[in-house]
Amino acid sequence: MPPKPSKKKRKVDPSQVSLGQQVLAGDYDVVVGTKTLPNFAADIVERTKATSYFVISDQNVFKLHAGTIFDGLKKAVGDAKVHSYNVVPGEEAKCRAVKAEIEDWMFTKGADRGSVIVAVGGGVVGDLAGFVAATYMRGIKFCQVPTSLLAMVDSSIGGKTGIDAPAGKNLIGAFHNPVRVYIDTSVLQTLPDRELSNGMSEVIKAAAIRSKDLFKELEDNCDQILAKDEASLQSAIWQSIAIKVAVVLEDRLEKGVRAILNFGHSVGHGIEGLIAPKMLHGECCAIGMIVETELARSYGILAPDALGRLQSILLAYKLPIHIPAETTPTAIMRQMGCDKKNMGGKKFIVLLQSIGDAGDSAKPVEDIDVMKTLAPGAEVVPKGPVSGTIVVPGSKSISNRVLLLAALGRGKCEIRGLLHSHDTLVMMDALQMLGVPDFEWKDNGKVIVVTGVDGKLKHGAKSGEIFLGNAGTASRFLTTACTLVAAKETVITGNARMKERPIGPLVDALRLAGCSID
Repeated sequence: MPPKPSKKKRKVDPSQVSLGQQVLAGDYDVVVGTKTLPNFAADIVERTKATSYFVISDQNVFKLHAGTIFDGLKKAVGDAKVHSYNVVPGEEAKCRAVKAEIEDWMFTKGADRGSVIVAVGGGVVGDLAGFVAATYMRGIKFCQVPTSLLAMVDSSIGGKTGIDAPAGKNLIGAFHNPVRVYIDTSVLQTLPDRELSNGMSEVIKAAAIRSKDLFKELEDNCDQILAKDEASLQSAIWQSIAIKVAVVLEDRLEKGVRAILNFGHSVGHGIEGLIAPKMLHGECCAIGMIVETELARSYGILAPDALGRLQSILLAYKLPIHIPAETTPTAIMRQMGCDKKNMGGKKFIVLLQSIGDAGDSAKPVEDIDVMKTLAPGAEVVPKGPVSGTIVVPGSKSISNRVLLLAALGRGKCEIRGLLHSHDTLVMMDALQMLGVPDFEWKDNGKVIVVTGVDGKLKHGAKSGEIFLGNAGTASRFLTTACTLVAAKETVITGNARMKERPIGPLVDALRLAGCSID
């Protein structure tokens, strides 16, 4: 049976969740730490007092992490009370047949209503083992130990369990809360880079629907997070978890606001059902976020600038933003028709209001509107006179020129229609290193406010260098601007491709103007 929703709504403020603490998730809590995996077994035994323990993992994760918990449980309660079952890695394990295999195995091992399942692994293991726990003898206790970033911030939180069916993902399942969720962020150091980016898709989603501050932090700390910097990762994970917990506690059974957690998933699941396992869940949902954001923009709900920021951050975290060539809009629409979020023949999609605000629920949309957004192009046949206004994206080159001019000016300057791209984000970061105050966004991201420094640039880069990646416009404009910096030396650099770009004529011109440059 699903848990009864609380009459009194409980909310968790993401700002109140600090590192090394735990966040209450209603009937259970989530513990996040680092290098804490060896301590999990003792805590599980202390909290559950079970007749026996069943560690469910996959063959890869058992060697890396689950074996540690398995050995810890045996040490605590004895070999006879602890058993382990490893499924084949991959989404194909999340099915009726494997669920039945686990249940039959548990019967042979004497599992009873006092037994506890410990799920150690990614989202597949957590969803599958949780569903076994929800239905075995009408429900037994279980603990979640997610070992992938995607599972840490998404599938292990919220009490959803389930398996896939031929018709689509997660169509069979139950709400069943764990006793506790244990997260050790140090296990992410062994996570492949692609899997890290896959998980970051869910973190970006959480920021996009509920926290403009986290979104800005993810923009600023991209390099550190991709390098698996422990502090940056923990901060992103904590805030993402707190956002999901807050939403879940407002709507435990997904009757309203909880639907915003599906941002990007309606289209994403449609793509995933056609192309998995070639593309991962987070990758498909990244594309889904772009398509659903384009739909919101077409309705006039969302400013074009917000779409640009979303595209830029997904690309920065090495996530795709374009529909795969192997799929077609018609096939995606057909796959979306099996989505459990549909009601009354209507597709319900989350329409972003602004960065950090997804409103209070998913909205019904017309198939023709979704189809137009998915289609690479459309033929327009005018009937009679045609008039209208088309808003084209901003120019990267002009945007960076305007940013620099506003920064060098005096007082506040409001810029509308700025293009959000990798080059403009690099320019903004560099200007802040040169003493320009934080940028302010207004009118739901349509306007950026720049406070000029009256030409008085200061070199404040912590690393001693201003790294511009491969941003060509930023490198040329800033090479000139940095001759104004009040410092002994300012170093501008970039990636290998940047260092191959010719800049001799500019350097010669600056030297003729009396600038000291090497």
